[in-house]
Parts: sequence; C-alpha cells; structure tokens
Amino acid sequence: MSDGSHDWLALLKELPDDRIFVQHEPPTPRYGRAQTKLRYVLRASNYLGWRHSRGSAADSIDIALWSPPAHGRGHGYYTCFRLLRSDDEVVAGVLFCFYDGTEKSPGFKSRSAAQAFAEGHAFKCEDHEHH
Repeated sequence: MSDGSHDWLALLKELPDDRIFVQHEPPTPRYGRAQTKLRYVLRASNYLGWRHSRGSAADSIDIALWSPPAHGRGHGYYTCFRLLRSDDEVVAGVLFCFYDGTEKSPGFKSRSAAQAFAEGHAFKCEDHEHH
C-alpha cells in the first residue's frame, strides 16, 4: 500500500478543531507556542512528506510540514503531525514535533532546508502534486 497517494495535509485540515492536539512530554514553552501557532501552521503549511509512524499504532501516519515565518523573517515552523486512522479514515491529528529555532531546536529559513531535514528523518515525498 503506498500511502503517498493521499493528500495528508488536506485530510488534517478537514479535521474539526477538537480532533487536533499538541502533545509533548515534558511540556515546554516551545510546545506552548506550538499551541498558539496551530491555526497559522494549519493554514500556511507546505507538505514535506510522510512516513509510517514509529512505535505507534500500525494504522497511523506521520507527516512533516513547514510554514514560513509568520512575520516574514527568522525561522519558519517545522512541524510533524501523527494522523491517527480508523478504518482507513483520519480521525485525529497530534502535533508531536515543533521546531522553530528556539530552545536548541533546529531552525529552517527555507522550505528546501526543511525538506532536506525531513528526508533525513525518513519522510518520503513520492507524491509531488502536494508540494
């Protein structure tokens, strides 16, 4: 089964707000910012790729996204969401990675730099129509 054929970002955006979560242990100020930037990230993201979730339910997919900086300068927002599926339907999205160049997290000023990072972490981008 090639999961690259789905438009994962569109499926994430179609979820109701109460089905999209930010989750990180331990909670940090960066993930507090992720919560406040969630709407922007969902609206402005560029799709980078997908992979089968590691060490999680077999029926979940991780997607990597990058959003340009909200104020036009500095680092953009590199995010990863775990899409939880039931009967091949996406039922929830969990933001589990938020990198903005703070708190020793990587920072990316361009989509291409974020793309290279995602590919280095096993994200596949087979479906070029979703770029």
